[in-house]
Amino acid sequence: MKKYYTVGAIMFVGVIYFMGLYTYFQSKEVNEPLPNYNGSSQTEAAPQTLFQGSFVGVDFVHKGSGTARIIQDGVKRYLRLENFEVTNGPDLYVYLSESQTPGNDLKSLDKYINLGRLKGNIGDQNYEIPDPFQEYNSVVIWCQKFGVLFTYAIIK
Repeated sequence: MKKYYTVGAIMFVGVIYFMGLYTYFQSKEVNEPLPNYNGSSQTEAAPQTLFQGSFVGVDFVHKGSGTARIIQDGVKRYLRLENFEVTNGPDLYVYLSESQTPGNDLKSLDKYINLGRLKGNIGDQNYEIPDPFQEYNSVVIWCQKFGVLFTYAIIK
């Protein structure tokens, strides 16, 4: 009987690891400065904010907070997450979406662009927005592995 408990425990741990569920209990903090701006010069202009919004919780497990800003620094545009915090999970990505009501399927995002893996579930971070920039309405943190919405911010 003891042998079955050992095999069961090993299988349970293997499933937790394989599915990436252990990431819910880990945090990764990122603290990036504003792109190309260090604030040391009075003549150096800070990037201009074009749009911004606040992250919201999706349900009792997937929660997010902080601010999403679309900023312009010269000719480049960036998504900037500030005072950001989200429940961690496996395979999280950052999307810009045309949807004002993102849900738990990709079709609800309408047209979207993938800005890459989320750098950390806590802290300030920047993502360059490729050309051509369109008028996206939301920033979405999405788990690609399970197709789950973790948090989003409507930007105006």
